[in-house]
Amino acid sequence: MSAPRGLPHALPAGEALLWQGAPRFGRLLVSAFRIRLWLVYVGLLVAWGGISSAIADHSTAAGLAAAAWCVALGAVPLLLLVAFAGLTARSTVYTITSRRVVIAHGAAIRKHLNLPFTAIDAAGLRRFADGTGDIPLTPRPDARLSYLLLWPHVRAGRGARAMPMLRAVPEAEAVAACLADALTAHGVAPRLLVAPIATPAATQAPLPAIEPAGAHGEASPA
Repeated sequence: MSAPRGLPHALPAGEALLWQGAPRFGRLLVSAFRIRLWLVYVGLLVAWGGISSAIADHSTAAGLAAAAWCVALGAVPLLLLVAFAGLTARSTVYTITSRRVVIAHGAAIRKHLNLPFTAIDAAGLRRFADGTGDIPLTPRPDARLSYLLLWPHVRAGRGARAMPMLRAVPEAEAVAACLADALTAHGVAPRLLVAPIATPAATQAPLPAIEPAGAHGEASPA
């Protein structure tokens, strides 16, 4: 029997599937793959080509040819980046069960990160204006996770610790609430730290921490 979508094997008795989803391509492209920085890079290449042609007093045709070459030079990595982001969005499945969080990713080599609730110290939520969000998970200090193997579903925490992250999740607030309720029901009650909605006018200071229903402080071993 084949394993269910997004899971390494069938759920054992007593474990329920609570939520399953995938990153939204557009948000993943912006927040994880930094597409805006690449667009700036291409713009600088084009500007450099035009300015260098003007300084060298080349003809208009030569200047346009130089600009076209710079566009092509920047477009190749840009297209590869977009293709990789699309492949990542299609091949990734995030799962929340009544006992754990699972990150299934990798198109050529399938990988599964199983993170039991008892291994989670804290969860967070960074909301974006389009309703999507990132949900970082802080593992216990004894967890040994590889940043390279998890990328882009990870961020660097304190002391360069790898923190798994559900990236570009649609309806992120509802998903974070589902995770908070599941953690509380399992006897683990981490604080859910909420960052401000990511808009140009938003500040970078985090909002006051909120706790899932029934939580009374930091996580404790189940």
